[in-house]
Amino acid sequence: MITSKWFKEEEFKRCSPSCSLQHMQQSSIDMLDKSRDMAGVPFVLSSAFRSSEWDRKKGRTGTGAHTSGHAIDIKCTDNAMRWKIINALFTAGFKRIGIAKTYIHADNSPVHTQEVIWMY
Repeated sequence: MITSKWFKEEEFKRCSPSCSLQHMQQSSIDMLDKSRDMAGVPFVLSSAFRSSEWDRKKGRTGTGAHTSGHAIDIKCTDNAMRWKIINALFTAGFKRIGIAKTYIHADNSPVHTQEVIWMY
């Protein structure tokens, strides 16, 4: 059973697409919890697990880190908050970060390129 200090099942139901905490990898949730502790600010999730089928319907490969339960997207539109979140994600061990205007992607996928930051 996947557990989290900070994140409840309801938060994953509100993600797009809706998912479950149980779809996630415990290692990813542990790092996310650690990041939240260090940042000292709330993390509002906008996306987490996505099925390969859902991903392909959206024009993606269906093999991204979200499809294995290793990725989360955190809502963020404030630059000071963005610094706190990204700094905490790095410190907690995330080595794959995507930065968009309205969210931050973080994942610990073991099969994708490591030590990368990208912009959307």
